[in-house]
Amino acid sequence: MIRLLATILMGACLTIQSSQAFLSGGPNGPLVIRQGGTYSGTFISTDASQPCVRILTREPVLLRDSYLKGSGHLIEAAPGAWLTVENCYGRGVLPQIPETARGRFLVAEGARMLRVEHCTMEQTTGIYVLRWSGEGTPEETLTIRYNRSRNIDGRYWNGGRTRASWLSLDKVLHVPGMEIAWNQVINEPDSSLVEDNINFFNSSGTPEKPIRLHNNYIQGAYPYPATSREYSGSGIMMDGQGTSAETSTAYVQAYANQVVNTCNAGMSIAAGHDIRYFQNRVVNSAQLPDGRYLPSTFAGLAVFNHYNSDSSMFNRHSIDHNVVGYNNQNYSIPVPGRHDENPHACATCSAQQHLPNPITLRTEQLEWRLWKRKLRRHRVKVGATITKPPIQANPLAQR
Repeated sequence: MIRLLATILMGACLTIQSSQAFLSGGPNGPLVIRQGGTYSGTFISTDASQPCVRILTREPVLLRDSYLKGSGHLIEAAPGAWLTVENCYGRGVLPQIPETARGRFLVAEGARMLRVEHCTMEQTTGIYVLRWSGEGTPEETLTIRYNRSRNIDGRYWNGGRTRASWLSLDKVLHVPGMEIAWNQVINEPDSSLVEDNINFFNSSGTPEKPIRLHNNYIQGAYPYPATSREYSGSGIMMDGQGTSAETSTAYVQAYANQVVNTCNAGMSIAAGHDIRYFQNRVVNSAQLPDGRYLPSTFAGLAVFNHYNSDSSMFNRHSIDHNVVGYNNQNYSIPVPGRHDENPHACATCSAQQHLPNPITLRTEQLEWRLWKRKLRRHRVKVGATITKPPIQANPLAQR
């Protein structure tokens, strides 16, 4: 969410509206959940103001084996939600409304427990989690694993854009045991418009149980059109303008991730304290698939105090032991045509392994093969098994 020479816009708070029935819109229409249980089916909304599924209960809800399609948010959870989303396929539709982007796959405000696993999301504006209402028990945490996403897209129908991330945590503070792992995110040039693929804004784990952000594959972060010179997105960004150490982004361990072909930046720390990036791979040829150069590339790795916070709020960061090869024809760090680390914003960067030149499209293809081998070796499958509406016409709900 930060161009290394630009400012930031904070995400707006969301509102939850009530609805009138368990089901509305007829068979395969939107679903409103008012009691705990297991729900499956096809849920479609053509109204950008009406989510496909809205959760209005604090009781445990499992949404699984479902097909979701809509021009607004696909899933929206009210405060206090205890929600598991499993094996669901979601597709966003661009609403024909000025200054309106596609909806999120999931929006949750003040959840107590949130788990999203083995889901597929296409042409959405990602997952947005605002604040947290859990009490710190081991069960009351956030887990996002084994998902597949294609084309996070914040473009408007009539031109312009909103800031969209595959995952945005906003003021999710002091939650122990959060894990974001084994997710595959691919954005295609000129078919997507993502800001930071992953952005933690004033969000934190705990010293004993930091956020574990690991083994994710992130490919693609481009302006629109992709050959534009101005862009403020990235692969992974630690962000936020906290008013104290307690309200700042903190206690994050990001490791074994692959970040490929992202403009502006690969992985950066712009705010917070006690954040470490290690054993990641950041690779960028600065080329489109047809060989055209991407002029909005900047640096692979960076640590910079973007908000000029005092040392109580910005300290104890480390970017170390990563593999990096990030092309930028305007720099020679560590060799001509590269900008692996920003020398003016990487004081705590150390012990990187710099890939040998040249960094090409083939180098990026090798990263994809490495990711596929890793999945096979660990016997991990990403995404949903469902790709089209289930046979049943109406949703199934079980207490």
